[in-house]
Amino acid sequence: MTASQKNELAVCVRNLFKRYRNGTQATSGIDFDVRRGEAVAILGPNGAGKTSFLRQLTTELKPTSGSVNIFGVDAVKDANKAKALMGITPQEAGVFETLTVSEHLELFGKFKGLDRRSARFQAAEIIKDLELENETTQRVGQLSGGQRRRILIGLALLGKPPLLILDEPTTGLDPISRRAVWRLLKRIIDSGTTVVLSTHYLEEAEFLSDRIAFIKSGKIIADGTLLELRAGFPNKYRVNYLNGGAQIGIPHAEFFPDFAAAQNFIKTNVIDEYQLSTSSLEDVYFSVVGEQPEANETDRNQFEQ
Repeated sequence: MTASQKNELAVCVRNLFKRYRNGTQATSGIDFDVRRGEAVAILGPNGAGKTSFLRQLTTELKPTSGSVNIFGVDAVKDANKAKALMGITPQEAGVFETLTVSEHLELFGKFKGLDRRSARFQAAEIIKDLELENETTQRVGQLSGGQRRRILIGLALLGKPPLLILDEPTTGLDPISRRAVWRLLKRIIDSGTTVVLSTHYLEEAEFLSDRIAFIKSGKIIADGTLLELRAGFPNKYRVNYLNGGAQIGIPHAEFFPDFAAAQNFIKTNVIDEYQLSTSSLEDVYFSVVGEQPEANETDRNQFEQ
């Protein structure tokens, strides 16, 4: 990819508003750019507007006002041309249950303009990449929810579109399948494909994305690389600890602006066990969306591993 291509905008959104007939404001004045070859993760709580935003990018939902351009194509005025540049995995979608896995992928390959030979080749390639080789001849209706989810991801990859828009792509997958999908998506991103994805898995966002955008109440409230987002978080260090005294065994977490303050806390308090680490993306997430991080079962598990 040339330097000029890297600077080219794959996605350009300006002043995007979507208000439903019942008065619900789904998106509220979003400005959002994604460069060609960039991977951007969209994070936010349930109901924040992630899916509504992505559906406007994919032309499935027409904005009330504002503009969406995909590689220079006006996605509002020329939806079909814009959509032809995308591979899409929606949060929910149906499948043809009577088709086998290979038949399903080959059929959608033809829908995307592939000839029979290319559709068959790409279907076989995707089946291997998604580790569905044992299910190749199995009917889709007989598959588990996680296996169907992988098929939906495979459908987005057919035709090797320059832009992938993935709405919570690995929801419902077991940890092994999820990591297999991550490895595949990482290879695709490294090859130059542009990716916009929403996720509730913070580890997924860290692994796959070059940039992370936080959305809340239909607005992008923070946007940057992981390093930039962490730099803007005032508490750089976190101490997870098990307290001594009357509350033995109860996990706690405290945050500190610098290493010296964290060390001083450890020295001056009765602590049975502790872990000192830099603040995580999860800590940044809670700070940005306006919730307070707290010690929980995850913190307890850290002491049991």
